[in-house]
Amino acid sequence: MMFFERIGGRFVEREDGRVVMLTPVVEEMLQPQGILHGGMSAYLAESVASEAANFSLDMEKEHIVGLDLTSTHLLPVALGDSIRSVATPVRQGGRVQVWKIEQYRESDGALFNVSQLTTYTKRVR
Repeated sequence: MMFFERIGGRFVEREDGRVVMLTPVVEEMLQPQGILHGGMSAYLAESVASEAANFSLDMEKEHIVGLDLTSTHLLPVALGDSIRSVATPVRQGGRVQVWKIEQYRESDGALFNVSQLTTYTKRVR
């Protein structure tokens, strides 16, 4: 079981070119100041984008590995809110893929984080 599943995260939309994850903000995700830890935003961003990048692969022959993740935090998120993470392609297909991830607070729909994940498609040996 993945960590995001243990804290209640779940995919609510999965299609080629778009994957959406909904995750409640629980105490284990907070920094000492009582707001969402930036590392959790980055973790969720990479998780949803990796799922999107893997969507059309034959998992017995190839899998995705992350090359680079950038994450910009725009607003705080509080305990009890939920996060909607939306991954869409900047460049899809081929060995190198680039995914944009936008994360929204469910309480007011505000965009609180923008991330980008670059992945490499590795052949299984």
